[in-house]
Amino acid sequence: MNGIGIHQISVHTPQSRVWEFVRDLNAWAHLVPGYIEHTILSVSQSVWKFNAHYGVVKKKVHVQVEITEWMEPVQVKFKLKGVNQTLTGEGYFKAEKISNTTTDMTGYLKIQSTSVLAGFLESLFDKMIHNLTKELTEAVADAIQRNNK
Repeated sequence: MNGIGIHQISVHTPQSRVWEFVRDLNAWAHLVPGYIEHTILSVSQSVWKFNAHYGVVKKKVHVQVEITEWMEPVQVKFKLKGVNQTLTGEGYFKAEKISNTTTDMTGYLKIQSTSVLAGFLESLFDKMIHNLTKELTEAVADAIQRNNK
């Protein structure tokens, strides 16, 4: 089963400031909805733990994140692999310069899961991934704008 989320928001900040923030995982990891903790293993690998909400069911999820591409100042791409869940995925953050003071930021996340729980709650899975992507993208944008003042 697949869940896909994509969300774009305008950030009233130069592209370079968006990149500065996004490239530092420690700056925004805590903004992931349901965040518990994360551990940086190397420049390209980390492990994230968070609580996922499938409707009324709450599940602790551990995910290994591998950065596959840093394309300064435009995009960071990553792959995901479940540590305690049967899931894989990919995503990116993209920062498109609109003007010297405005950047369009896009968050994208695609998750494939073969877990029994995801299958049982199939109708909620895609919505959950969409909401997770939207909430994270907006939280990162808000944090960037607060830090820019």
